[in-house]
Amino acid sequence: MRNTLFYILFITLLMAGCSKKQSASNQQMLDELMHAEAMHADGIPLMNDTVLLHCIDYFRETGDEQHEAHAMLHQGMELYYHGRYMEGLSMIKQVEKMMEGVDDADLCFTLDAVMGDINDNAGNMPLTLLYYHRALEVAQKSGDVNRQVQMLNNLATTFDKTAQIDSLQHYVEQSRALRSQTKANIRATSLVNEASLMLHQGRIKEAETLLNSSRQYAPLDKGMMLQADIDALQGKMQEAHDLWYELLNTPIPEIRIHCFERLIYYYQQEGLPERVADLSKRLNRYYQRVFVESPSADIIALQTQIDQQQKERRQYRITILLLSCISFLLICILIGIGYYRRRIGRLNTHIDSLNQKYLTWQMAEGLLSSDIVNRLHHMANKGKEAENSDWKELHALIQQQSPEFLARLNASASLSPLETNVCLLIRLRFTPSEIAILTGISPQRVTNMRTSLLLKIFGEKGGAKDFDSRLIGM
Repeated sequence: MRNTLFYILFITLLMAGCSKKQSASNQQMLDELMHAEAMHADGIPLMNDTVLLHCIDYFRETGDEQHEAHAMLHQGMELYYHGRYMEGLSMIKQVEKMMEGVDDADLCFTLDAVMGDINDNAGNMPLTLLYYHRALEVAQKSGDVNRQVQMLNNLATTFDKTAQIDSLQHYVEQSRALRSQTKANIRATSLVNEASLMLHQGRIKEAETLLNSSRQYAPLDKGMMLQADIDALQGKMQEAHDLWYELLNTPIPEIRIHCFERLIYYYQQEGLPERVADLSKRLNRYYQRVFVESPSADIIALQTQIDQQQKERRQYRITILLLSCISFLLICILIGIGYYRRRIGRLNTHIDSLNQKYLTWQMAEGLLSSDIVNRLHHMANKGKEAENSDWKELHALIQQQSPEFLARLNASASLSPLETNVCLLIRLRFTPSEIAILTGISPQRVTNMRTSLLLKIFGEKGGAKDFDSRLIGM
C-alpha cells in the first residue's frame, strides 16, 4: 500500500514538473515572438532569425497553428529584410493561405500591410492598393485608429507618387479627421502627405506650416524633400542643396531619385559639369540596382504563380465539392427511381389482381346467368332433384368457363362425384337448401359435408361458411 502511494505521488510530482517546464517554455516562445513583432513594427530587422525558427518548430509541435502563423509571418519578413526576397515572399504567401477564414485582426493586418509594402517596393500598384485597402478594412473593424491612419497614409503616399491628386486628397482628408488620436510618427506622416497635397495645389505657405508641424512629431525623409523643394521655390538654393544632398542616402527610391535629379539640374545651372557627371553616374548605378537588378519582376511573377496555384486549388476543391453533390443527388435519384419502381411494381401487381378479379367477376356473372344454372334454380324451387344430364351440362359449362377452378379442385383432393357437385353449386352461389334438393341429400348432410371439405381440400378446421368463403375465393 505504501509503495503504491509512493508511486502515485512520484508520478504526480513528475507530471506537475513537466507541466511547469512546458508552461515556461511556452511563455519563452511567446516572449520571443512578441519581441520580433515589436522590432518589425518599428521597421527594425532582428540580428538573428534562429529564434523565430525555434518558435515555428515549437508552435508546430504543440499544435498552436495561430502562433505558428505569426512566427512564420515574421520569419518571412526577416528573410525579406535581409535580401532573401523569394524565400521571404514564399513564406508570407504560405501564411496568407493558412489564414484564409481565420479571425485574427493582428495577424491579418500585419500580413496585408506587409504584402502592400512588398508590392509597393516592386512597383505593382494594383496589388499594393488591394492589400492596403484590406489592411484598412481590418483596422476599421477592430477600431484601431493608429492602424487606420497608417493605412490611409500609405494609400495617400501611393497616389502621391503617381500624381493622382484627387485620390491623394481623398485619403489625406480621411487621415486628417483621425490623426489627432494617433502616435507621433503616424501623425507626422499624415501632416507631410497633406503638405504634399498643398504643394500640388500651389499653396506653398500652408504646405510649409504643415511641414513645420510634422517635424515636432518625427523627422521624415519625405518632409525634408518637400522642404527642400519649397526652399528652392523661395530662392533658398543653398538650403535646398544641403537637404537634397543629405537625402541621397535615403532608403526610399523615389525620394533618392528626385534628389539626384534636382541636384543634377542645380549643378547644370551652376555650370559645374564635373558634379553633373559624377551625380549622373551615381544615379545610373542606382537605377541599375533598383530597377534592373532588383527582384521586382520575380516578386510579381512569384505572386502571380502562387495566386494562380491557390486559385486552381480552390477551383479543384469547388469542383470536387460539386462532383460530390452531383454524385449524392444521382444516388438519391437512383434510390428514388428504385423506390418508385418497386411502388409501381406493387401497384401494377395490385392492378393486375383487380383486373383478374374483375375478369373473374365478369366470368362469374356469365356462369350465374347461364341456362343450366337458371334451370337448376328453377328445379330446386319445384323440389326436383337434378338428373345426370344436368350435371354433365353443368360440368361442361364450368370446364368451358372456369377450367382452372376444376383443375385446382381436382388437384386439392380426391373428391367423390357428390362432393364435386356440392362444390360446383356452392361456387355458383346456390343456397344449402337448394343444394340439398338438387343432390337429393338432407340439409344437415350438406352442412356436415361442407365442414369436412374445408379440412379435406384446404387442410383447415372451421365451419360450413368458412368453407364457402374459401371455395368462392379460389
